[in-house]
Amino acid sequence: MAQAAEKRGPGRPARLSREMILEAALRMLKRAPHEALTIARIAGEVDAVPAALYRHFASVDELLDGVLGRVLGSVRVEIRGRASWAEQVRDWMISVRAHLLRYPAVVPLIGRHGRTSPAWLEVASVLVAILERTGLSGARLARAHLWIIETTIAMVIQEASMSLPDQISGARASLMEMSGEGRTHLAPLIPHLARIDAGAFFAFVTDRTVGALVALVEGR
Repeated sequence: MAQAAEKRGPGRPARLSREMILEAALRMLKRAPHEALTIARIAGEVDAVPAALYRHFASVDELLDGVLGRVLGSVRVEIRGRASWAEQVRDWMISVRAHLLRYPAVVPLIGRHGRTSPAWLEVASVLVAILERTGLSGARLARAHLWIIETTIAMVIQEASMSLPDQISGARASLMEMSGEGRTHLAPLIPHLARIDAGAFFAFVTDRTVGALVALVEGR
Protein backbone atom coordinates (compact mmCIF):
# COMPACT_ATOMS: atom_id res chain seq x y z
CA MET A 1 0.00 0.00 0.00
CA ALA A 2 2.85 2.36 0.87
CA GLN A 3 4.43 1.58 -2.47
CA ALA A 4 1.18 2.48 -4.27
CA ALA A 5 0.94 5.72 -2.34
CA GLU A 6 4.46 6.58 -3.38
CA LYS A 7 3.52 6.05 -7.02
CA ARG A 8 0.57 8.39 -6.60
CA GLY A 9 2.57 11.11 -4.92
CA PRO A 10 3.41 14.47 -6.47
CA GLY A 11 7.01 13.59 -7.25
CA ARG A 12 6.29 11.87 -10.56
CA PRO A 13 6.37 14.64 -13.18
CA ALA A 14 9.18 12.95 -15.11
CA ARG A 15 6.72 10.41 -16.51
CA LEU A 16 4.55 13.16 -17.96
CA SER A 17 5.04 14.75 -21.36
CA ARG A 18 3.37 17.44 -23.43
CA GLU A 19 1.86 14.71 -25.58
CA MET A 20 0.36 12.86 -22.62
CA ILE A 21 -1.12 16.03 -21.17
CA LEU A 22 -2.70 17.12 -24.46
CA GLU A 23 -4.08 13.63 -25.07
CA ALA A 24 -5.55 13.65 -21.57
CA ALA A 25 -7.28 16.96 -22.26
CA LEU A 26 -8.76 15.54 -25.46
CA ARG A 27 -10.03 12.50 -23.57
CA MET A 28 -11.76 14.82 -21.15
CA LEU A 29 -13.37 16.72 -24.01
CA LYS A 30 -14.62 13.50 -25.54
CA ARG A 31 -16.20 12.45 -22.26
CA ALA A 32 -17.69 15.85 -21.45
CA PRO A 33 -17.53 18.06 -24.58
CA HIS A 34 -19.36 20.97 -22.94
CA GLU A 35 -17.43 21.03 -19.66
CA ALA A 36 -14.82 23.80 -19.36
CA LEU A 37 -11.18 22.77 -19.30
CA THR A 38 -9.21 23.84 -16.24
CA ILE A 39 -5.67 23.15 -15.13
CA ALA A 40 -7.00 21.37 -12.05
CA ARG A 41 -9.19 19.05 -14.13
CA ILE A 42 -6.41 18.27 -16.61
CA ALA A 43 -3.96 17.62 -13.78
CA GLY A 44 -6.45 15.28 -12.19
CA GLU A 45 -6.81 13.40 -15.46
CA VAL A 46 -3.06 12.64 -15.53
CA ASP A 47 -3.00 11.99 -11.78
CA ALA A 48 -0.62 14.89 -11.08
CA VAL A 49 -0.63 18.14 -9.18
CA PRO A 50 -1.31 21.27 -11.28
CA ALA A 51 2.27 22.52 -10.78
CA ALA A 52 3.56 19.45 -12.63
CA LEU A 53 1.90 20.61 -15.84
CA TYR A 54 3.96 23.80 -15.82
CA ARG A 55 7.11 21.73 -16.27
CA HIS A 56 5.85 21.02 -19.78
CA PHE A 57 3.93 24.21 -20.61
CA ALA A 58 5.11 27.73 -19.85
CA SER A 59 1.59 28.97 -19.12
CA VAL A 60 -2.09 28.10 -19.07
CA ASP A 61 -2.43 29.82 -22.45
CA GLU A 62 0.23 27.59 -24.00
CA LEU A 63 -1.51 24.46 -22.76
CA LEU A 64 -4.98 25.55 -23.90
CA ASP A 65 -3.59 26.69 -27.26
CA GLY A 66 -2.14 23.22 -27.64
CA VAL A 67 -5.55 21.66 -27.01
CA LEU A 68 -7.24 23.98 -29.50
CA GLY A 69 -4.52 23.17 -32.02
CA ARG A 70 -5.28 19.47 -31.64
CA VAL A 71 -8.99 20.04 -32.17
CA LEU A 72 -8.47 22.16 -35.29
CA GLY A 73 -5.42 20.30 -36.58
CA SER A 74 -7.22 18.52 -39.41
CA VAL A 75 -8.96 21.55 -40.93
CA ARG A 76 -6.21 22.07 -43.52
CA VAL A 77 -6.36 18.39 -44.49
CA GLU A 78 -10.09 18.56 -45.15
CA ILE A 79 -9.78 21.37 -47.69
CA ARG A 80 -9.68 19.83 -51.14
CA GLY A 81 -6.42 20.77 -52.80
CA ARG A 82 -7.67 20.64 -56.39
CA ALA A 83 -10.97 22.42 -55.71
CA SER A 84 -11.78 25.96 -56.82
CA TRP A 85 -11.17 28.76 -54.33
CA ALA A 86 -14.93 29.04 -53.76
CA GLU A 87 -15.20 25.34 -52.94
CA GLN A 88 -12.18 25.65 -50.64
CA VAL A 89 -13.83 28.53 -48.73
CA ARG A 90 -16.87 26.31 -48.30
CA ASP A 91 -14.67 23.44 -47.13
CA TRP A 92 -13.01 25.76 -44.59
CA MET A 93 -16.32 26.97 -43.15
CA ILE A 94 -17.84 23.49 -42.93
CA SER A 95 -14.77 21.85 -41.40
CA VAL A 96 -14.19 24.61 -38.83
CA ARG A 97 -17.79 24.28 -37.64
CA ALA A 98 -17.58 20.50 -37.49
CA HIS A 99 -14.36 20.45 -35.48
CA LEU A 100 -15.41 23.11 -32.99
CA LEU A 101 -18.85 21.62 -32.39
CA ARG A 102 -17.32 18.23 -31.59
CA TYR A 103 -15.91 19.88 -28.46
CA PRO A 104 -17.96 23.01 -27.68
CA ALA A 105 -15.85 23.71 -24.57
CA VAL A 106 -12.93 24.79 -26.78
CA VAL A 107 -14.87 27.60 -28.48
CA PRO A 108 -14.08 30.07 -25.64
CA LEU A 109 -10.39 29.21 -26.05
CA ILE A 110 -10.27 31.04 -29.39
CA GLY A 111 -10.23 34.43 -27.65
CA ARG A 112 -9.69 34.95 -23.94
CA HIS A 113 -8.54 37.80 -21.71
CA GLY A 114 -7.73 40.08 -24.63
CA ARG A 115 -5.69 37.39 -26.36
CA THR A 116 -6.43 35.48 -29.54
CA SER A 117 -5.12 31.94 -29.67
CA PRO A 118 -2.22 31.43 -32.13
CA ALA A 119 -3.72 28.02 -32.89
CA TRP A 120 -6.87 29.75 -34.15
CA LEU A 121 -4.87 32.33 -36.09
CA GLU A 122 -3.08 29.49 -37.88
CA VAL A 123 -6.44 28.17 -39.04
CA ALA A 124 -7.53 31.69 -40.02
CA SER A 125 -4.35 32.08 -42.09
CA VAL A 126 -5.44 29.06 -44.14
CA LEU A 127 -8.53 31.04 -45.13
CA VAL A 128 -6.40 34.04 -46.10
CA ALA A 129 -4.30 31.83 -48.38
CA ILE A 130 -7.47 30.58 -50.08
CA LEU A 131 -8.88 34.10 -50.53
CA GLU A 132 -5.61 35.33 -52.02
CA ARG A 133 -6.40 33.10 -54.99
CA THR A 134 -9.36 35.35 -55.80
CA GLY A 135 -7.05 38.23 -56.67
CA LEU A 136 -8.32 40.32 -53.75
CA SER A 137 -5.66 42.19 -51.80
CA GLY A 138 -5.25 44.83 -49.13
CA ALA A 139 -8.45 46.22 -47.66
CA ARG A 140 -10.68 44.11 -49.94
CA LEU A 141 -8.94 40.92 -48.88
CA ALA A 142 -9.12 41.91 -45.21
CA ARG A 143 -12.85 42.63 -45.46
CA ALA A 144 -13.58 39.32 -47.25
CA HIS A 145 -11.55 37.45 -44.66
CA LEU A 146 -13.38 39.11 -41.76
CA TRP A 147 -16.72 38.47 -43.44
CA ILE A 148 -16.11 34.69 -43.66
CA ILE A 149 -14.54 34.45 -40.21
CA GLU A 150 -17.32 36.38 -38.45
CA THR A 151 -20.12 34.53 -40.26
CA THR A 152 -18.64 31.14 -39.37
CA ILE A 153 -17.75 31.86 -35.76
CA ALA A 154 -20.99 33.68 -34.97
CA MET A 155 -23.00 30.63 -35.95
CA VAL A 156 -20.65 28.23 -34.19
CA ILE A 157 -20.82 30.22 -30.94
CA GLN A 158 -24.62 30.20 -31.08
CA GLU A 159 -24.76 26.45 -31.70
CA ALA A 160 -22.11 25.71 -29.07
CA SER A 161 -24.02 27.63 -26.42
CA MET A 162 -27.43 26.25 -27.38
CA SER A 163 -28.25 23.74 -30.09
CA LEU A 164 -30.84 24.68 -32.70
CA PRO A 165 -33.42 22.20 -31.35
CA ASP A 166 -32.95 23.67 -27.87
CA GLN A 167 -33.35 27.17 -29.26
CA ILE A 168 -36.67 26.22 -30.87
CA SER A 169 -37.87 24.33 -27.81
CA GLY A 170 -37.05 27.31 -25.60
CA ALA A 171 -38.85 29.69 -27.91
CA ARG A 172 -41.94 27.48 -27.94
CA ALA A 173 -41.94 27.30 -24.14
CA SER A 174 -41.77 31.09 -23.86
CA LEU A 175 -44.48 31.94 -26.37
CA MET A 176 -47.13 32.52 -23.74
CA GLU A 177 -44.93 35.06 -21.98
CA MET A 178 -44.69 37.21 -25.10
CA SER A 179 -46.90 40.11 -26.01
CA GLY A 180 -49.94 39.15 -28.06
CA GLU A 181 -48.59 41.00 -31.09
CA GLY A 182 -45.17 39.35 -30.86
CA ARG A 183 -46.71 35.91 -30.43
CA THR A 184 -48.91 36.47 -33.47
CA HIS A 185 -45.82 36.98 -35.62
CA LEU A 186 -43.60 34.26 -34.16
CA ALA A 187 -45.93 31.38 -33.26
CA PRO A 188 -46.77 30.36 -36.87
CA LEU A 189 -43.06 29.97 -37.63
CA ILE A 190 -42.25 27.60 -34.76
CA PRO A 191 -43.37 24.36 -36.50
CA HIS A 192 -41.34 25.28 -39.59
CA LEU A 193 -38.28 26.24 -37.52
CA ALA A 194 -38.51 22.94 -35.64
CA ARG A 195 -38.07 21.03 -38.91
CA ILE A 196 -34.84 22.81 -39.85
CA ASP A 197 -31.69 20.68 -39.58
CA ALA A 198 -28.76 22.62 -38.12
CA GLY A 199 -26.19 21.14 -40.50
CA ALA A 200 -28.35 21.77 -43.54
CA PHE A 201 -29.01 25.32 -42.38
CA PHE A 202 -25.29 25.99 -41.96
CA ALA A 203 -24.72 24.60 -45.46
CA PHE A 204 -27.42 27.00 -46.71
CA VAL A 205 -25.67 29.95 -45.04
CA THR A 206 -22.31 28.79 -46.38
CA ASP A 207 -23.59 28.49 -49.94
CA ARG A 208 -25.18 31.95 -49.84
CA THR A 209 -22.08 33.49 -48.30
CA VAL A 210 -19.76 31.94 -50.84
CA GLY A 211 -22.13 32.90 -53.65
CA ALA A 212 -22.10 36.51 -52.52
CA LEU A 213 -18.32 36.44 -52.28
CA VAL A 214 -18.04 35.08 -55.81
CA ALA A 215 -20.27 37.92 -57.05
CA LEU A 216 -18.09 40.41 -55.22
CA VAL A 217 -14.90 39.02 -56.74
CA GLU A 218 -16.31 38.82 -60.26
CA GLY A 219 -17.68 42.37 -60.03
CA ARG A 220 -14.53 44.06 -58.73
